[in-house]
Amino acid sequence: MWQPPRKDYYWNMHLTKRLFATGFAILAIPLLLLKRRQPMTTISPVQAASTSTEKPAPTPESTSTPTATPEHTPEPTPAPEPFSIAWMSDTQTYTAANSDVFGRMTQWISDTQKEYNTVLTVHTGDIVYNPYQEIAWQNAEDGFRRLPEGMRILTVAGNHDQLPKYDKHTPYLDHRPDTDVETKQAFDETGYVYYTTFTAGGVPMLVFSLSYGHEVEAIDWINEICKQYSDHYAVLCLHSYVNFSGYPSIGSRMFERVVKQSPNIRLVLCGHDGGMLYVPEQLDDNADGTPDRTVHQMMMNLQDDPYNGVGYLRILRLDPTADTLEVITYSPILDRFGYKMMVGDHFGESTVLEGAGLRDFLPKETTATP
Repeated sequence: MWQPPRKDYYWNMHLTKRLFATGFAILAIPLLLLKRRQPMTTISPVQAASTSTEKPAPTPESTSTPTATPEHTPEPTPAPEPFSIAWMSDTQTYTAANSDVFGRMTQWISDTQKEYNTVLTVHTGDIVYNPYQEIAWQNAEDGFRRLPEGMRILTVAGNHDQLPKYDKHTPYLDHRPDTDVETKQAFDETGYVYYTTFTAGGVPMLVFSLSYGHEVEAIDWINEICKQYSDHYAVLCLHSYVNFSGYPSIGSRMFERVVKQSPNIRLVLCGHDGGMLYVPEQLDDNADGTPDRTVHQMMMNLQDDPYNGVGYLRILRLDPTADTLEVITYSPILDRFGYKMMVGDHFGESTVLEGAGLRDFLPKETTATP
């Protein structure tokens, strides 16, 4: 049988709830006060990223092969071009006769300058027969004027250019057409002995004018200049030096005391004695038993040739790449290449001489492969 709850039961339940609620409220108050005292901190996205302890995922490395930067290859130095020296000697019979032979010789040199790349015209003496014959110098000057403008001209006073004596001043000094005579490059104030320098085909050149009767007294000076320009290809131009009997007095002293002593001397040109002659000398400069250089020595004087004055001259074509010296003999009167002799060099129309020695004086970076 159901009976209603007792009154004290409800009272006890109510009292219990009140006590529980009051206790909870008392415990919650300190927590609320503590929470209100802690300020709120605001963190920007940048700070969040910087303070994060989580490392970002590494960026995967590129698997593509980097393109190599091509190295710059310098352009090779062009091979040096061949160049030429035009050579005349002992023209005294041409200028004395008031003929046009001398002028036709220089005109041909002018006409063929571009073909042969002629950079220098050399005359090894006896331009005239009598230095006091004004018409002879006039003929010579008219001939030299036919050479191209800007052409280097170097002459040597022969014995006939100074007769009757070899003094400090002769008509030769007043009439010579030389283009590069400078006091600072001369042995003395007369200029009978001097040198000139230039570059042709990439080769630095040193060329001497050594007039007859003045060359021996300048021997020490010549050697000193050769040492000063030891990196230059040296050429000696004399009047008398070698002949069919060997070395005459002047030539013997010049060969022993100059040519042998200066390793850069590679070419010697002379006239005076009749005919044409080639005398190569192989010299051992360091005394090791092996020749170190060839000196190409030539003589030319055809004034008394059987054709009686037909203006033979020579073109000396130097090729630095092949290291050769080509000797071309020509007569503008006969319009013929080559000259046949019973004795002499027998060079014919054209003869190529090996071992010119030009490569020894080319700059190191120059291409000179044959």
